[in-house]
Amino acid sequence: MASLEHAGTALFLKRWLRRPFAMGAVVPSGPLLARAMAETTVACMEGHIGHVIELGAGTGEVTKALLAAGIAPHRLALVERDPELAGFLRRNFPGPQIIEGDAAHLPGLLVANGVERIAAVVSSLPLLSLPSEIVNDIVSGVFETLPTGAAMIQFTYGPKAPVPFAQRDRLHLQGVRGKRIWRNVPPAVVWTFRKPPS
Repeated sequence: MASLEHAGTALFLKRWLRRPFAMGAVVPSGPLLARAMAETTVACMEGHIGHVIELGAGTGEVTKALLAAGIAPHRLALVERDPELAGFLRRNFPGPQIIEGDAAHLPGLLVANGVERIAAVVSSLPLLSLPSEIVNDIVSGVFETLPTGAAMIQFTYGPKAPVPFAQRDRLHLQGVRGKRIWRNVPPAVVWTFRKPPS
């Protein structure tokens, strides 16, 4: 496990050096943050069946926590745009479905890969550092695929919500802020977004 972590961190750093704004952090999510993401996801899945979609799976730090939290590998679909990171995931996570593609085109990606029912979406994408039109495409696509009441779980290092108010208002989303995880580097907050029944 230690060698996998070292390999993942080294690959993540290499990709960050090439595209820092696309990666959003110098190192992968820490174990405390990954565990908080997984625990929030499991709690949000109650009453929903289908896949858990992980956006920006990177080197699989959150993936490991989702699996450790009891989510069956066949229920996980990992979306990763970077070909090198997608290859790393295929080599090291044989159970989940690996979807290589851009999360800004999520509905089409899921249809093309035979993923139909969605229980939750977990995102490690750096929404606060992405252009607003891309954030709009990602979040709109997520809630096009999620059933009413199902959640998008997103972490952020910033002080404000990772989904802008204007977009939450337009999509009628409710956002719930979790506690700040001070021991993560850097400190992070897990947010949960839902479209409640009308």
